Amino acid sequence: MNKTAFSFAPVFSEERKVDVALQEDQAVIKLSTWTDDLGWCCQKTFALDAEMLDELHTVIAAARLKLKRDRIESGGEVAHTKVLQFPNLH
Repeated sequence: MNKTAFSFAPVFSEERKVDVALQEDQAVIKLSTWTDDLGWCCQKTFALDAEMLDELHTVIAAARLKLKRDRIESGGEVAHTKVLQFPNLH
């Protein structure tokens, strides 16, 4: 069965970008780097079937949690964490 490709919004850092698209029955992941005068240059591309994509999601989630725990234990800040101050009502 031929399905139409579907792309998600890319994930950016200063000089790297990850694109994820669905093509046929696979997720296609592309890593690109920014090069002055050339723009975005694709470095790696790989395709995953649904089962491998599920496993990759599990591994990424575990790595994310470990990195956050390690930052907390070392006294560093955790990305995207905000402490909200309660208003003083007195």
